[in-house]
Amino acid sequence: MPTRICILALIGLPAAGKTTFCKWVALMSKSSFNVIHICYDDHLQLPQNSASKDFQFRDQRTEILSTISSLVGALNNNGTVPDHINFYVKNSENSKCRDYLILCDDNNYYRSMRYKLYQLCKQNKCAYGQIYFNCDLQLALIRNNTRGSQNRVSDEILKRMENRLEKPTDSQQHWEANTFILDASENYEAKKMEILRYLCKTFENVPESQMVDTKVGTEQSLAHKLDLLLRRRIREILQSKEDTAGRQKIAQNLNAKRQQILHEIRSKAEENNLKIDDIDKFIEHARFVSLDL
Repeated sequence: MPTRICILALIGLPAAGKTTFCKWVALMSKSSFNVIHICYDDHLQLPQNSASKDFQFRDQRTEILSTISSLVGALNNNGTVPDHINFYVKNSENSKCRDYLILCDDNNYYRSMRYKLYQLCKQNKCAYGQIYFNCDLQLALIRNNTRGSQNRVSDEILKRMENRLEKPTDSQQHWEANTFILDASENYEAKKMEILRYLCKTFENVPESQMVDTKVGTEQSLAHKLDLLLRRRIREILQSKEDTAGRQKIAQNLNAKRQQILHEIRSKAEENNLKIDDIDKFIEHARFVSLDL
């Protein structure tokens, strides 16, 4: 029996019921498919430096996306979650089943966040779906205020996220067509069969992959690897600086250098002068050499 993988993006405000839903699906689905629950809140750390918080959150999300990609590769190869990824996930396994549902438990309030998951599915021939937890702001605020201090967000942040939320119901993008809408006040058990039908059907919703030139694909993959390494190195440098007041300027300078290096890579690629050795050289530079300020 071939392995089938479905990545499901959960969308909604904090306290809309996403994590509760994941726990419910894990208990409900044991006879139908394996569930792998990735809760982003477990791995997104609050930035120490508020001046560079957007950069740090993007960096952390990129690492989570990379981990999901590694997880998909491992499941396709041998049907198991690697030891180094186990700490990331909460599993509900059925050894007799080769279907894996990966629940991406995040707010996913920007369409671009969801699209990155869709692209990952396209590249790896996985199925893709979305569940939107339709929750009005007042209900989210009430629920949020009943949470423990560790899981509670400020009312200001929640209101800001509500303004920024790009609802899939407003989307005209074809890749968001497979969206299931759950009202936050609905009882999951009452809609159990409808939800289960949607999840099982979504395993068949595999995006068509585009034919990509092998050389170009390899160059893009290595350039992406270089970008990750540069971002990680910048984060290490920023964390080592005790002068918090000067971190913003340092972050700006380092990111300018990162973009300069990536621009050089892209320019060579456009001129068809890019060699794999060129990228390898930059990767080794990012691994071992401190970026001069």
